[in-house]
Amino acid sequence: MIIPLRDAPSEAGGKAYQLGRLLRAGEKIPEGFCLLDDSLESAVDAWRRLLGGRPVAVRSSAAREDGAVESFAGQFCTVLGVAGEQALREALAAVRASIGVGSVLVQPMLPARVAGVYFTADPTVGEECARVEATPGLGEQLVSGRVRPGAWRLDAAGLTLLDGSACLGEEEILRLQAAAERARTLLGGELDLEFAFTDEPEPWILQARPITARALGSQELCRQQQELLRSLAEPGGTVWSRYSLAETLPHPTPMTWAIVDRMLSLRGAYGKLYRDLGYDPDPALGPAGVADLICGRPYINLSREPRLYFKDFPLAYPLAKLKADPRLASYPTPEVDLKAARAGFWRRLPATLWKMFRVQSRLGKLRRDFSQDLRQRIAPSFLRRMEQKAAEDLGGFSGEQLRERLEELLRLVVDDFAGDTLKASAFAHMLKGGPASFRLDPEADLAGLMREAASGRLPFAELLERIGHRGNGEMELANPRWREVPQQLRAELSRLGPAAAPVRTDEHPDHEWLRLRELGRHWLMAGWAEIRRTLLALDRALHLQGNIFWLTPAELAAPDLDLAARRRRQHRLLQSIACPAVLFSDDPEAIGRPLPEQAAAGEQKQGTPLSWGIAEGRALVVERPEQVGDGECGYILVCPTTDPAYTAAMSRARALVVETGGVLSHGAIVARELGLPALANIPIGLIRSGQRLRVDGQQGLLTWLADEEGPAEGGKGRDEA
Repeated sequence: MIIPLRDAPSEAGGKAYQLGRLLRAGEKIPEGFCLLDDSLESAVDAWRRLLGGRPVAVRSSAAREDGAVESFAGQFCTVLGVAGEQALREALAAVRASIGVGSVLVQPMLPARVAGVYFTADPTVGEECARVEATPGLGEQLVSGRVRPGAWRLDAAGLTLLDGSACLGEEEILRLQAAAERARTLLGGELDLEFAFTDEPEPWILQARPITARALGSQELCRQQQELLRSLAEPGGTVWSRYSLAETLPHPTPMTWAIVDRMLSLRGAYGKLYRDLGYDPDPALGPAGVADLICGRPYINLSREPRLYFKDFPLAYPLAKLKADPRLASYPTPEVDLKAARAGFWRRLPATLWKMFRVQSRLGKLRRDFSQDLRQRIAPSFLRRMEQKAAEDLGGFSGEQLRERLEELLRLVVDDFAGDTLKASAFAHMLKGGPASFRLDPEADLAGLMREAASGRLPFAELLERIGHRGNGEMELANPRWREVPQQLRAELSRLGPAAAPVRTDEHPDHEWLRLRELGRHWLMAGWAEIRRTLLALDRALHLQGNIFWLTPAELAAPDLDLAARRRRQHRLLQSIACPAVLFSDDPEAIGRPLPEQAAAGEQKQGTPLSWGIAEGRALVVERPEQVGDGECGYILVCPTTDPAYTAAMSRARALVVETGGVLSHGAIVARELGLPALANIPIGLIRSGQRLRVDGQQGLLTWLADEEGPAEGGKGRDEA
């Protein structure tokens, strides 16, 4: 059933209904239509007939979405920039699957110059004032919480720029204020409006939802996080480092974090890993994992992590040394600290030394046998189980059956198989130096497979069959896999640059552990995809309207949608609080401390070298890979971290700079494969797009160059790597 947006009834869902009311009142809303059933061909026909076949945004309008009680903001599927009939069918199906009851809303894409959000009442403070947040380009990167927007306050005293760049003029904000006041009068109550400015003077309104509750003020939330840091600190002091896990999971939802935290605990994969390697973890760790969630970000707790080795041997990280050079907290090495020794240490030392000797002997045997065992026995058995699970139709499962299925998958994937895949990572971390690059297994070589598909040598359907369980931001279970949104993968193929010249490599026995590390993740994501499929089925069975990722497995027996809505609002606020990559328990006020100012020409910053080579070029700063334009190439790619979704963006870059990462991160491995100079542990807030940079992968040095030095075509990246 196709209904024009201006005629949308309340049954079409809150988003469509509110926009339809505004459209009928003469407000500037993009015309579109609602699809109330599963008639994809009818929607394709309406797209051609009503919208002229233009690129569109396909969004959810669920029954309870954008309501007066709960907004469910950002909790359903949205697909932007949909072009072509097949891409439209796939987008419609993906959005329809995410909402349950309600409609799918189709509207033309706007050439947004600036987009953002207008709050008629600021949800972050108790003051009676309006707030505007905006960023150049599409607003999706803003509402996802992945960029730092420009922000303004409007109150009785006038207009005040709070933060960021002034991408809107005062006249534009006043026009926006007038439109917001008209919408508030028509719809009633305080509103959260999404808007966009094109080349026309008046703003377009893209969404209008009630502000359901005043969120906790960001200053109070910041103080709570500082207090959390104090409560987690140990008597001798604690260091937290945002490395390893944070490279692939920067801002987890509660569901994903509960599952990952289980994996990092003694009962999960980490406990299995250390016990299988012969270590004797401290049982006092109990259910606690090695990571803490601070300001919504995962940090490795460097006081707890060394206790996974030997409970009776005082290994610790040198607090003073890390304080002097926080970069050392990225993949650090524990040292002996006799001050941390327990009572009876000397009496138990002979037995502890004997355990250490046995570990070395066991590690030697595992290094000889484990690769073959993982490839030929463990992984094939696991993948067969996942194929069997994937073949099950979950439509007839009850909520209780699905919860049992979820727990079974968590045991298979999180408690068991993940521990085996982590062994390869452990052996890779033990490597001392060695060649800078290596060849990936064809099965896990996403860049190679995508180049094969882009050139037509590999059919897209076969590519989707082989890597469809991977996806953008794939460690986050709330993010769809490529098989769910194949248009994302098609877009990646269209952005691929020319194939890089092969990097010279010499085969080395240690390469096997590096290959297995990437291959293990590829296999693990098959289990991750099946966990996500089960969660989506549970969401439908329990009528959670997309809220399942804002709850935890333990809460699914009696889901609390109010709790989920509060967590969603808090999640966004937490992301807006500045938080350094390394935290020290004696400086909790670092949480919320302003970010460093952008650097200027002539300045240098020491980072961690990930891949050798030297390159110069203009910075392209992005928060997500799809922000890299189709025609852009030859840039220095600057981003928080990388995952497989950045493959195309990296293939057209001269060099890579990431905020978080280590020498064994996915970005480092792919950079070495492509021959890109790469650095990590550089705050990207120091860099703005367009600045000329020199990336020195030998010394780990980033230099800001003056424009008058002239272009540096080609650099010395791939040729010398």
